[in-house]
Amino acid sequence: MRDRANLRPYDGPVPHSHGPTTTRLPDGAYAAATWSIPADFGGMTSALLRRSRAFVDQGGVPVRVLTFDPALDVDKARAALEERGQLVPGVTLHNLWADVRAMPDEKVGARAGAAPRDLPRGAPGERVRLEKDGESTRHLHFRPDGSLAAADDSTPAGREVRFYTSDGRPGRRWSTVWALYRHWVGTVLSERPTYLVVDSKALTKFFANLQIKGIYTLHLVHGAHLAAAAEDAHGPLAGTRAPMIEHVGDYDAVVLLTEGQRRDVHDRVGVRDNTYVVPNSTDLPDGAMPAHADRYRGVMLASLSRRKRVGHAIAGLRRAKVRSGLPLTLDVYGDGPERARLEPRAAKVPGVTLHGYVPGAADRLADASFLLLTSRAEGLPLVFAEAMARGCVPIAFDVRYGPADIITDGVDGFLVPDGDVDALAAAIVRFVSLDDYAVRRMREAAVATAQRYSDGAVVGRWAEVFADVARRRPVSPRAAARPAGAEPWRSSLSRAARRVAGMLRRAGR
Repeated sequence: MRDRANLRPYDGPVPHSHGPTTTRLPDGAYAAATWSIPADFGGMTSALLRRSRAFVDQGGVPVRVLTFDPALDVDKARAALEERGQLVPGVTLHNLWADVRAMPDEKVGARAGAAPRDLPRGAPGERVRLEKDGESTRHLHFRPDGSLAAADDSTPAGREVRFYTSDGRPGRRWSTVWALYRHWVGTVLSERPTYLVVDSKALTKFFANLQIKGIYTLHLVHGAHLAAAAEDAHGPLAGTRAPMIEHVGDYDAVVLLTEGQRRDVHDRVGVRDNTYVVPNSTDLPDGAMPAHADRYRGVMLASLSRRKRVGHAIAGLRRAKVRSGLPLTLDVYGDGPERARLEPRAAKVPGVTLHGYVPGAADRLADASFLLLTSRAEGLPLVFAEAMARGCVPIAFDVRYGPADIITDGVDGFLVPDGDVDALAAAIVRFVSLDDYAVRRMREAAVATAQRYSDGAVVGRWAEVFADVARRRPVSPRAAARPAGAEPWRSSLSRAARRVAGMLRRAGR
C-alpha cells in the first residue's frame, strides 16, 4: 500500500510518577504537539513542558510530546531537558524524522528484487540536508551511518516523500507530507481515546484536518490573535493566528488563556461550544509571604524587545522618581535585540539596572515590592502569578490579553491605560505611598489571586475540558478498539502505556 509505513516510537525506560496525584483525568492517553524544542526555547515550550509534567504529577498519566522538526536532535534535546528537570519520568519526547531514520530496512517497504540506487550520503553527524533548484526544494534525511533514509521533494507539480533502505532500495512513497504526518501521529498515539493538545501555531492547519477517530484535538492558543493595532475584535489578525480563526470549528476544543480573548473570538466568529478558558500554571512558592523590606524596589522580567516596551518602564520609573522624590529602583532581568538601545536610557536613570539574562530570575521577585509590565500585547503573562504568589504587586498596561483577567485594579495590583507612561508613573507613586496596612492587604490579595494558577488548579480545569470534549463526542467501542496485527510493536506499546498509567495512578493513592 502507498502512504503506509511502520514508524518506530520512542522506546525509552518505563516512566513513573515522582509526586502524588490529586486530579482524576478522564481515562485515555495524553499527548502534546509542537514543531520543535529549540535549545533557547521560550514561553510556549516552557508552558507545554510544565503542563505535561503537571499531568504526570497531578493527574497520574504519562504524556507523549510529538515534534516534527527534521533538524531536531531528539537525543540531545532529551538529555538537555532531563538535565534541566524539564523532562521528567512520565513525559517522553518523540520526533517524526528520528523515527524515520531509525526504521529497520524490513519496514521500509522496498519491493522484492528492487535494485539499490546510487544515493547521496550524509556527512558524519548530518541529519538533514536542504537542496534547492529554482522553485524546487529537496530535504534529504540521513541515518547515523550516513545512508539516506528519506527524500522529501517539493516541486511546482507537487510533493513526494520516499523512504529508502540502508543499501539504497526505494521503499514506500507518500504523496503528501501531511499523509506521512497523519500516519505517524496515528501510529505513535495508538491508544483510544487520546487527548492531544496542539501548542504550535505552525501545525494549526494540519491538526485541524487530522480527523482520526478516537483522537481528540485541542488547540491551545498561547498568544493574542489580534494584531497590536486592532481596535476591536474585528481588527487585523496577528499574521500567525489567521489559521486558528479559520479552523475554530475543526477542533474538538480551542483553549484560550483568558476570558477576554474568548469573548473576542466569539465576537468575530460567533459563539462556539468548543471554546474554553484554561490558563497556564506556574511555580507558586510555599511558606510565608516575604517581608518585602524595600518598599521602593521594582522589578521587570522581560525580553529586551520592541513588544515588551521596556523603555516605557524606564521612563515611567524616572517620572515617578521626579514626581515623588523617593529612592525608587528598577531591576530588569532579560536580554534581547533592544539592549543596545536601552542601555544608554537606563544609564540616565539612577537606580535602573539591566541585569541581562539571569537563570532563575523569578526567585528575585520575592525581594521586589512591585512588578512592571509594559508589553504591547500578551497571552497570559505568568510572571504576574509568579510575582503575586510572592506578594510582589503588579502594575501593568491594560493590554490584550491577560492583565485585566488577572488583576483587580486597586485590590491586588494596578491597571493603567495602554502606553500611558504618566499613568504608569502615577500608579507607582500611588502604591509606594500607601500606608503599611493597605500595602499588606494588597500583597495578601495578590497571593490569593495567584493560587488560581497552581498546577493542581489548572490540571483540574483541564480535566473538566477533557470530560466535556468526550461528552460532546464520545468514542464508540469500535473506534476505541485497536485493529489486531496492524504493526507488530503497537500491541506492546499499548500494553506498556496501560502499565505506566496504572503505576502513575497507584503512586498517587
